[in-house]
Amino acid sequence: MDGRHEGLIDRARAQALYEAQRSKWEEALLELHHSLRALLEKQGYAPTVKYRVKRFANYFEKLSRLSKKSRDKTPPLISDLLGMRIICPFLEDNEAIEKILLENFDVIEVEHKGQQHSFREFGYDSVHLLIRLDSAQVRLDLPGAANVVELQLRTILQDAWAEVEHELVYKSNIPLPKESVKRKLAALNAILTMSDLMFQEIRDFQKEIRKRDQQRRTTLSGNPHLMDEMEPQDAEADWQEPHDELPLAVVVGAAGGAVEKAMLAALDAHSRGDLNKADELYCAVLGMELEPRIRALVHNHRGMARFVLGQYQQALQDFDQALIHERDNARVYLNRGLTRRVLRSFDQALEDYDAAVRLEPARPDGYWARARTFHEMGMPMRALGDCDKVLQLDPDFAPARELAHKLRLSLL
Repeated sequence: MDGRHEGLIDRARAQALYEAQRSKWEEALLELHHSLRALLEKQGYAPTVKYRVKRFANYFEKLSRLSKKSRDKTPPLISDLLGMRIICPFLEDNEAIEKILLENFDVIEVEHKGQQHSFREFGYDSVHLLIRLDSAQVRLDLPGAANVVELQLRTILQDAWAEVEHELVYKSNIPLPKESVKRKLAALNAILTMSDLMFQEIRDFQKEIRKRDQQRRTTLSGNPHLMDEMEPQDAEADWQEPHDELPLAVVVGAAGGAVEKAMLAALDAHSRGDLNKADELYCAVLGMELEPRIRALVHNHRGMARFVLGQYQQALQDFDQALIHERDNARVYLNRGLTRRVLRSFDQALEDYDAAVRLEPARPDGYWARARTFHEMGMPMRALGDCDKVLQLDPDFAPARELAHKLRLSLL
């Protein structure tokens, strides 16, 4: 029997083993996919998860190549016969999910691809983890195959680059013809890598803004008047994200330069409770050239700072200005309504709360503020109606349930 015939027998035997076991491997991957998704979703992540069994032709080509390279030595095992890929939007997601995998699976090896490349080289960044398979459930009984699943962890941009590189470089039997083409590929890879870093920086910026805004709201909740309306909904965040969080992250970041720097300084002073300094910095920002939406945002924040300082008339002026520049901002109507309520201008406060309800009828904020106002005005039936509306939208909101119970007792 010559060497060629022996090679054909080996391939045929390997293919028979492959075909006989493939369905079991796919079942094992599907089970791993379900358990992995459930674990990540429980931790608050919802990435794209893909899996595949390596095609026989690709497996056998790799087996042959490794055998030839090793010659008399034992060739390395093939670890990517079963593959799974997790694709995340941001770099920080990769880091967090890698930690989750290490804590919950039998990971026998971790490799950070791309770290070996210099800036002149091209190649995709990716985290590769080898997860040991439970032999009681499935075993890769195939020549040269390790009993593992290779799990690749990438961002969306890393995955896009890997797919393109695979087609242009790895699968092609035509070498790259020119050094200039290699440089272009390296430049494209660098652009994608920088884009990933920039996306992460933007996300970090948004988180910092949200953190400062939450600290500011904690400062505001120390005011007894604000605690009546604002603290219940802000403390647990049961109803919504604060109305001005997204504009803070997007609008201030988009403004850039001196505006961004001054606004961050004002928010920092506000969150630390240095409200006079915050007022001074908000004034400086308002002296700059601003788009209407940004000007409305700054007036709203300065108004809140002045409210906590007890400067109610000045706060009203700021809320008035904010509404001139952004007429349909429900949060500003709620803030102005609260200020008017503190000043005992109940009818005007109700007008603001009516506007907030009209703008955002599916949110409980306006109904709850209006219920508190009706209660103070000695109008229990109107207050009870708004409490019931709040509880329709959020049955678990305890303050509305408690006030509704008190009002029903008073009406007996």
